[in-house]
Formats: sequence, C-alpha cells, structure tokens
Amino acid sequence: MFNYVGIDFSINSPGVCVLKNGKPHWISYLNSTKSTKKDKALQQEMAQLSDVTLVFQDEPDISKHELTRVNRHIDIAEKLMALIIEHTDSSKPYKIYFEGASYGTSRFGTNSLLDLQAASSILKCKLIETLNVEDLDVIAPTAIKKFAGKGNMNKEAMWKAFVDSESFQSSDFHSFCFRFRDEKKLVKPLDDLVDAAFLLMYSLSLEPSTQD
Repeated sequence: MFNYVGIDFSINSPGVCVLKNGKPHWISYLNSTKSTKKDKALQQEMAQLSDVTLVFQDEPDISKHELTRVNRHIDIAEKLMALIIEHTDSSKPYKIYFEGASYGTSRFGTNSLLDLQAASSILKCKLIETLNVEDLDVIAPTAIKKFAGKGNMNKEAMWKAFVDSESFQSSDFHSFCFRFRDEKKLVKPLDDLVDAAFLLMYSLSLEPSTQD
C-alpha cells in the first residue's frame, strides 16, 4: 500500500533504505574523494551487490561561496530522489522517515550545522514536491538505537546489532557486511546504510500492518 523509506542523511555519505519487492534495498550517493585505495576497492565491490545502489559523487567544490554550496545540495537531493524513485513503486504513496541529526565535524568541512540543515531541507522539499508523500517524519536517534538494542548504543554496537540480526540475513548486503563483523573502523557508507536499515525497520514497526 505504501512505499517506506528510511534516510540517514548526510552530505558526504547519505544512507537510504527502501522496501523493494518486500525486501530491503540500500542506496547511497557517496563522496569518496578522501577514501583510501583499499576503501575505494571495497566501495566498488559494494556497488556490485544486487541489493545495493551506490553512486559516486563527482569531486565536490568545497568553496564557501553560497551558490556553489546550494547547487551541491540540490544535486544531492535530486540524485537521491531519482534513486528512490528508481527502486520503489512511485504509483504508491510514500512514508518517509529521516533520522534526527547527530552533528559532528566533517573531514571535508561541509557538514556544518547550517549546511546539513539546508541540504536536508532541500531534499525534503524535493521529495514532497515530486512524490505522493503520505507522511514525512524525523525520528530521534535514541528511538532507533532502542529499537536496535539499547538507546545508548554507539556506532560499533549498532554495527554488531545489524550483522547479528536475523532480519537482514537473506540479503547480499548483510553477507558483505558479515565479512567485516569485527572491524572497528568501517568503510563509508556502511554505518550510514546500517542506520537507514534500522530506521526503515523501526518505521515499519509503527504500522499495524504493511503490504509490499
């Protein structure tokens, strides 16, 4: 009846998880310009998985010029929206859930509070303007963590909860992730895609019943 979409938004490695034919499908539009050679090889391998759509951003212009920054935000929003449409049934209404932001300092210098809010708002506007959005909400990170296990879980604990979860074990993405179960530092956008997956499952748990 609905398309369900979970979005862990960021400028450099946004993570999205949708239901495609009743199964999770992961999406990211990744800035990999600072990734190591090893990380880039893993990202390319990830991009070949049947249930992952990983598209790489062009090297960004991180100029402080406002027009340049806004144009980048628009590009990210339009690309993510196009990928969401590609992997969902756009004839159905959408229920879209964003994870509430946990603000930090980006190594690229772009994820300031204002940039993140601006880019996220542009994406929300594009989605509402283009899709039949039945609901759009922001879910607190603590609620998602509680759903995954405990409300004070860190990134490492969320990662372990995902690879140990039976809910995702039939996916190629989960099999890929399981290889790195004990890794302390994850290649991007693994942690973002994991958060998006738990956000999607949390949103589904709020529904009395769901249909593919």
